[in-house]
Amino acid sequence: MSAVALRGPVRLVVRQHRLVLWISGALALTGIALVIGAWWFTSASADDFAGTGCSAQHVVAGCGIQVRHFLSIELYYSRLLGYAGLVMTALPALIGLYVAGPLIGRELEDGTYRLSWTQSVSPARWLAAKLAVPGALTVAGVAVLSAVYAWGWSRGNETNYPAQSSEPLVYGAMGPVPVAAALLGVALGALVALLVRRTLPSMALTVAVSLALTVAREAVRPGGHFWPLQLLETGILLVLAAAATALAFRVLRRYHA
Repeated sequence: MSAVALRGPVRLVVRQHRLVLWISGALALTGIALVIGAWWFTSASADDFAGTGCSAQHVVAGCGIQVRHFLSIELYYSRLLGYAGLVMTALPALIGLYVAGPLIGRELEDGTYRLSWTQSVSPARWLAAKLAVPGALTVAGVAVLSAVYAWGWSRGNETNYPAQSSEPLVYGAMGPVPVAAALLGVALGALVALLVRRTLPSMALTVAVSLALTVAREAVRPGGHFWPLQLLETGILLVLAAAATALAFRVLRRYHA
């Protein structure tokens, strides 16, 4: 998304928060590089181990050190995927925290939003821009991260430490669910900021609500096949995101009719 090609309040939002956007992009690229690099190292180690003639399933005399070294590398890769899944699960809360705090809450608390509204930018257009920028970047960024995680997970199934797709940290990091959950984080952050109108309390409440929703999703998720559950949960999350967005605009109209 280029600030040169953007117009009006959307361009302003990008310019105001370009440092955060650059840092977020750099962190995402770092995470992608870590997963790809870790698998490259693990795959190379597997080739080297295969060349020794040893086997992790049937350890023979003289192979103990090689087997332990090889299994430790695969275990590190499995743990890296676990940490990556944890980050993906926490993304909705982190995104909501940013929207509720620096993006919207701070302007409402400091009163700087009035400057935009006195420059032919209506409150509704102001909020739409505040939602459009993180919304578009969230869809693009989280979709890429989810695809990279799915690739890394599929490679992990070739190791001695595979993870099941039904595991919470795996399920919530793949497919369309993490994208929909992140969009709900954007909508919740905006709604909470408009209701509370103070930066730090808005951030704290958004994180609390997002984490509570994540726990609730895990508690009520039924068993079943991966893709039917993904599509069902994605639909529910998108409906909740749309409802939170509509409510945010309603709150804005009530305060500034």
